[in-house]
Amino acid sequence: MQVASPVMEPLEGEPFAAYLDWMRARGASPATLRAYAADLRQLGRWLSAAGIAPQDADTRTLRRYAAHLGTLRYAPATAARKLSAVRGMYAWMHDRGAIARSPATLVPGPKKTRTLPATLSAAEVERLLDAPAGTSPRDLRDRALIELLYGCGLRAAEACDLDLRDVRLDAEHVRVTGKGGKQRVVPLGGAATAALRRYLARGRPRMAAAPSGRLFVSVRGRPLHPSDVRRALLRALGRAGVAERSPHALRHTFATHLLEGGADLRSIQDLLGHASVGTTQVYTHVSVRHMRQAHASAHPRA
Repeated sequence: MQVASPVMEPLEGEPFAAYLDWMRARGASPATLRAYAADLRQLGRWLSAAGIAPQDADTRTLRRYAAHLGTLRYAPATAARKLSAVRGMYAWMHDRGAIARSPATLVPGPKKTRTLPATLSAAEVERLLDAPAGTSPRDLRDRALIELLYGCGLRAAEACDLDLRDVRLDAEHVRVTGKGGKQRVVPLGGAATAALRRYLARGRPRMAAAPSGRLFVSVRGRPLHPSDVRRALLRALGRAGVAERSPHALRHTFATHLLEGGADLRSIQDLLGHASVGTTQVYTHVSVRHMRQAHASAHPRA
């Protein structure tokens, strides 16, 4: 199907803009809002090309749209997110009485392949955290940042959103605001606490005056962005001679090492801020892989 030019820029009318406003009021993250806005624009363009108003779409129409997404060769997770945006909007319309029923309920999503999270080995973590670093404000910030990502299992965006008041060095914990605005308290390990003390004493004060109370700022004083976190990690990995990983790999590593060390799944769920223990259960597969490797290398009958 030939896709028409955009007709809903920038999502100014019902139901798209109103649904996004509702998500925003419910605490959806900026990244989620951006993704859903793009997904709903795409749906709007496709429906417009078919001459169908959003409120007039039926299940057959949305199944055709799902098939159309399949021809675009998206990764299964991306296609699933796009259809999740569609289902969410139509469920919202139904809840508000704009439509008699949601036409998206019976639209199947793509089959997602379950992949194990990328992690670092214990030896790689040691090399990363033991690699010599300088004493410049940026170096002290990067070290504290990486210690926090691995020591607390934070998402990059969560680390960027931390304020100074969220850190309690005396009590050795940090208050984290996760997805949906949900807060959790995560203990700080000794190494992370020490790195934060050095950064707050000798690093952050030497940076440009920060316009906000954000914990991690650039040398010019602006709040960090997740892309800054990625660059900081890549610099540290390069010094340590460890293969490139994303900041999220440190979060996966945090959870995997806790599980392998004997922590229970529910505690790991709380530390990660997962709404469902089902999300956390992927780490049991990582742990099983670890145990199989240990069995293969150590058992005489393996």
